[in-house]
Amino acid sequence: MDNAFKRMVPATFAAALSLSVSAQTDTLMFGNQELQAIEIVAKSKARKLQEQAYAISVVDLKANHATSTPMNKILNTVSSVRIREDGGVGSNYTFAMNGFSGNQVKFFLDGIPMDNFGSSFNLANLSANLADRVEVYKGVLPVHLGADALGGAVNIVSRINANYLDATYSVGSFNTHKASVNGAYTNTRTGFTLRANAFFNYSKNDYKVFAPIVDLSTGRNLGDRWVRRFNDDYHSAGLKMETGLVGRPWADQMLVGVILSENDKHIQTGATMDAVYGKVKSSSFSLIPTIRYKKTNLFTPGLDLSLYGTYNVVNTHNVDTAAVAYNWLGESVPATSRGEGYLTDALIQERQWQGNANLNYVISDHQSVTLNHVVTAMRRKQDDREYPDYPMNGQAQHLTKNITGLGYQLRFDRWNMNIFGKMYALYSSSHKLRDQFLETEHWEQVSERKRQFGYGAAATYFFLPFLQAKVSFEQAYRMPEAIEMFGDGFIQKSNPDLQPENSKNLNIGVGLDKRFESGHRVTAEVNYIYRYTKDFILKGVSLTSDPTTSYENIGKAVTHGIEATARYDYDDRFHVGGSLTYQDITDREKTARTTDSYVEQGSTENVSYGQRMPNIPYFFVNGDAGYSFRDVLARGNTLSIDYSCDYVYKYYLSFAGLGRPTSKKYIPTQFAHNASVSYTMHDGRYSVSLECTNLTNEKLYDNYRLQKPGRAFNVKFRLYLSNL
Repeated sequence: MDNAFKRMVPATFAAALSLSVSAQTDTLMFGNQELQAIEIVAKSKARKLQEQAYAISVVDLKANHATSTPMNKILNTVSSVRIREDGGVGSNYTFAMNGFSGNQVKFFLDGIPMDNFGSSFNLANLSANLADRVEVYKGVLPVHLGADALGGAVNIVSRINANYLDATYSVGSFNTHKASVNGAYTNTRTGFTLRANAFFNYSKNDYKVFAPIVDLSTGRNLGDRWVRRFNDDYHSAGLKMETGLVGRPWADQMLVGVILSENDKHIQTGATMDAVYGKVKSSSFSLIPTIRYKKTNLFTPGLDLSLYGTYNVVNTHNVDTAAVAYNWLGESVPATSRGEGYLTDALIQERQWQGNANLNYVISDHQSVTLNHVVTAMRRKQDDREYPDYPMNGQAQHLTKNITGLGYQLRFDRWNMNIFGKMYALYSSSHKLRDQFLETEHWEQVSERKRQFGYGAAATYFFLPFLQAKVSFEQAYRMPEAIEMFGDGFIQKSNPDLQPENSKNLNIGVGLDKRFESGHRVTAEVNYIYRYTKDFILKGVSLTSDPTTSYENIGKAVTHGIEATARYDYDDRFHVGGSLTYQDITDREKTARTTDSYVEQGSTENVSYGQRMPNIPYFFVNGDAGYSFRDVLARGNTLSIDYSCDYVYKYYLSFAGLGRPTSKKYIPTQFAHNASVSYTMHDGRYSVSLECTNLTNEKLYDNYRLQKPGRAFNVKFRLYLSNL
């Protein structure tokens, strides 16, 4: 309170009145007389962002710094967001929002795209202690986040504390261990700063699954049984470090840094649990040097410049060479051929340059303009030692993107508006197999250049100080990513024919944030979502004995959705809230084109026209509640009890209208419960928390026949030191 008051009262005025503030009693002294306490209320950074014209949800992570919940699961509580995991710690996961998933949603770390940071530096591995908040943009993006996102973006904002140390360690079920250290040192006189974030994760992942048992001697299916996973070990480690100068006349920030990360995981299953592996594994290593520069009021007041550059070095190694066959009992027999799923010993090398320049100019109190440009240039090579004569070994594949955005903002007290345009350009060079299974079969180098122009607008109006309306629209484009076009060299197959997606995105919403006397606060928001998407890129699963996945274009898809959130808080003691999402995504392509067919070229009737898009959850709800008891056992100590639940209605793996009802594959309805108890001491300096996930030990699935862990317990210890 002392510092806040000094910022608001001129020093000469305070001195004249002999005004002082007592931190212990929250009273003011005028001479020798005691005055009533003054409470200074200001909007947090998260709240200011929430009031933007864009459809945005801001997750303040401060409350999660004492919990063991990873960042991806925290975001699972945001309306319209689903995190779909294949299994336990380190398993593949998909972030979905408004029906868009995978690369349709972009991720940023302090505004830097994380597209090719490697598999180890991702949301599932990052501790919430790394960040101050997470900004979730739904649909329309601000120009300064230069990206070809189709369905929105997630921006992780690191903590900006000048001097602090935050160390955590957690241990839990299935031999799971997680540790993180986050800290910063800044010399206020010289401006020198050093910031570091490090993490380590390990899990045996030996949880029980209800899996099909095969008699290896006869090949006969013996039915499903409860068994433990036995080839699912995972570990990952990462370091993000930056150093440089801040607060200098020539630079607000001038930082150089490096991101290092690696992981090693054993792979238990293929695309479904019908395939079981005992010796398959994958590893990844990433080295990413970075540089950032930021200056406000460059040359003239109101002109701000920010720059960043990265060079991503990512190596992935997939190994499946054993001549053995396993079942879910852990039994094995020699196999007649090598490779449990797909014989491979492949090293995939990715090298990518990234650069961004953002220029913002405040024309007047009511107007500003922003210019942003992002360039990414990636080269990808794959070399499989099991296939030395494979013509594509060592052949480079290239993908280059340029995205330029120009935006204009007009703002007044009760309303503001943004309009913008974006230019997208893509160049790709790859290889395609021609005349497969014919005598003339051969690989042919193919390249493409594409350009698109997108545009949009966002506006907001405050009917009352606590009642806000928003509307935003964008004609967005997304170019295919390397992983979608080129595959992963293992389970996911390549498709160099993927076309860019484009979508008309509309969001209309109303939000309420009302504070009452005595610490009561109510927030609520309702949004309508419309998406009209062409060449929708959808991930499919081939249900063979060794299932694979691949990405395909769906001609047209239309989304109508409703999302709603509501929350009540009292005096930072009690909170209860929840969110609901319904999204109806249907195939609107009346005809299906037949290409590269040996039988026929042309168009046929699309039998799935008008049906809901498969393998996408369309109705889900989550809720949470908690209470904090202050000054438990000692002054400054707090005991908190929290509960959360997550409900997802069943959805079909393939189009619901095709095939017999009794034979349709689906992901069953999920209803999970979680609970935690945490105890913080010395005003947050020390804390310990106990968390139980999947409290009722349900069989949970995010993807078809890929079971997630049952009931699990985790204990997290934390030490937090500030103002070092």
